[in-house]
Amino acid sequence: MSKLGRPKENKPEDNPRQFVREHLSVDGKRNIWTYDLDKQPYGPVSVEIIYPPGYKCDAEIEDELPITKRTFWNPNTETFVGYGRAKQLGLI
Repeated sequence: MSKLGRPKENKPEDNPRQFVREHLSVDGKRNIWTYDLDKQPYGPVSVEIIYPPGYKCDAEIEDELPITKRTFWNPNTETFVGYGRAKQLGLI
């Protein structure tokens, strides 16, 4: 007599224990996620971020803006505020 239900389709060769996923973001960064399910079953073992040549982080871009276009960190509300509000709060 045959078994009832759908037959199993999971074969060990279909689900590798070690694999790499590569993501390319809009701003040109490459994220390489390395998985090893024997060492870490719930997440990646390592993540490598490769930046394109001439990449500028947010802090460098912010430094190039005029002071009236920048955003400032408000420690009371833990948010960024604009120039006018930062001046009212005495942050600058």
